[in-house]
Amino acid sequence: MNLNFELEDDLWWKAETTFPSWKGFQSRMGAYGSKDSSKPSDGKVKLVFAPEGRGTEPIATDETVLIKWFLENEPKVSKSLLTSLLQAYPALQKQYGYSEQEKREFMPNVADTNDFRKLIGLHTVFIHPLDKFDGIPYVGFEFGCTWDPEHGLGILMHGERMVEVGGADTAFLRWVAEQDAEKP
Repeated sequence: MNLNFELEDDLWWKAETTFPSWKGFQSRMGAYGSKDSSKPSDGKVKLVFAPEGRGTEPIATDETVLIKWFLENEPKVSKSLLTSLLQAYPALQKQYGYSEQEKREFMPNVADTNDFRKLIGLHTVFIHPLDKFDGIPYVGFEFGCTWDPEHGLGILMHGERMVEVGGADTAFLRWVAEQDAEKP
């Protein structure tokens, strides 16, 4: 693992990396996933290990397995995330209930996953220090999005399976992952 994780604010371990999967989406590295540039993202993101429910001790060897799994499988996880978001998006549109004019501006219909490039941008990836099966971590993706500048978009994945989609907090709240891990 070639990432240099540093303890941030005595809360969690953070590193910066680049994921080519997210190159060309909105650049959302501003505060709370806000746009920081009119140019598309170069794929740079924050990577956070253990956003909740863990002490500040250094990352243990068994925990690096979770990070390594994600880094090796990120392209497949990201592709699956976008496919799952495409399926969940009509329900999100309904939930937000924009008028037709607002919908065209903030949350237009999408035909394929490439249409999300103009609507979302990855801000932070959270790797939770728990797994359900053999080193496959729960990973939360926090996005800035055009349709909810205050709460953003959060998606929790377990491997290539979408667990939940919601506001940005869906990505970093450990209890969401723990609740799923308890299911048979």
